[in-house]
Amino acid sequence: MNSFSSFLILMVACICTTRAFVSYRGYKAYEVTPTTDRQYRELAIWRNLDGVDFWRFYAKGMASTVMIEPKLVAKFERFLEFTNMTSKVVLDDVEDALEQDRQSRSEYRKTISNGSVDFTTDPNFNIYWSSDQMETYSRSLAQRFPNRVQFEVIGRSAQNRILYALKISNGGFGNKPLIFIEGGCHAREWVSQATVMYLIHRLVEDPVASNELLENADWIITPNLNPDGYEFSRTNNRLWRQNRRQVNPNCVGVDLNRNFAFSWRTATVACGSQTFSGPSPFSEPESHAINDLMSRYRQNIKIYLTVHSFGDMVLFPWGFQGSPGLIGNHEYHHQVGLLWRNAIQAQTGKVYAVGNVAQLLGNAFGASDDHMAGNQNVNLVYTLELSRGGLTGFDFPESQIGNLVRETFHGYRAIGLHIGRNY
Repeated sequence: MNSFSSFLILMVACICTTRAFVSYRGYKAYEVTPTTDRQYRELAIWRNLDGVDFWRFYAKGMASTVMIEPKLVAKFERFLEFTNMTSKVVLDDVEDALEQDRQSRSEYRKTISNGSVDFTTDPNFNIYWSSDQMETYSRSLAQRFPNRVQFEVIGRSAQNRILYALKISNGGFGNKPLIFIEGGCHAREWVSQATVMYLIHRLVEDPVASNELLENADWIITPNLNPDGYEFSRTNNRLWRQNRRQVNPNCVGVDLNRNFAFSWRTATVACGSQTFSGPSPFSEPESHAINDLMSRYRQNIKIYLTVHSFGDMVLFPWGFQGSPGLIGNHEYHHQVGLLWRNAIQAQTGKVYAVGNVAQLLGNAFGASDDHMAGNQNVNLVYTLELSRGGLTGFDFPESQIGNLVRETFHGYRAIGLHIGRNY
């Protein structure tokens, strides 16, 4: 049996077996829009409570989405009534949505041929990959294209999985402007790894893309920064966000995008919260590894992209400070961000919002984008919030993932051409 056939059989088995999954039976999801400063502050308090998971927490006047565990539902609804906050229930039972997604993926997998296909030389970008599949394909590129790709182990995850980066160049790596892309920080955001792996494929195996995108720039890409969390979200808890380090006997998991040094732990968040920042900056092997990699190449890195979902947004610092604390070259950030938006809009009609993190997404502390701009002094830094899908926003239908990875490539291409031509 070939590797791809084994992969399909394993995945169908995992998808169809629901007993391993954490159940969200009775959990409700709400769309909530605070319109006053007081409403915004009071809603923000809920972010620090166990049993509360903000899938997106936007600025005042924008609709945020939050999941509430069953025992807090009545209390939360009284809070909404007392504050007179605009709200609506978007999912009456979150587990129903997750079951629908699992069933949809199971049915979709049955339509995929399991013939004799070598996954490393004929990869399928219409499905979500496992961490092992990503690593195997990445290593194969370095073996098949040694003059273009270097596979570098940059560390080990909390559960001892390999953390790695691909250094992609048409020769003389490091002599050109560097584009740095980080994918897979948050476990449940599967579209991140999917679009980044497709980008890698186009950079290396597509002669046209290779010629134009490697002519004047080199690339460093970490496609799967959080393999432990990603695998846990695939096998146990679809909505898991963090890594899987045992912080203490009663707490597992740190939000890697709150574990960077810039404005670390400015707000107090308890262990167990989805946005727990860890015991210290870079306490987590994953964030430490990527920061060390950045430090080695910081002089040549001209742009840093961290890929997340969901929201159709191109965001730039500062995330913690917010307005009026816009980054000094915010006009240039906005200009380059429009390149992503316009490239995708021309292909699909979809419109990404472009702007400051705090103004569009709300305050964030200890995030990688602020750190790369504030401490590593990278000139252009963005958080890409890719398209939402499915019922929760994170469960982007696998049957549509092929379209998404091809769509986002146009955005990556526009950014890459700009860096190559202007630095």
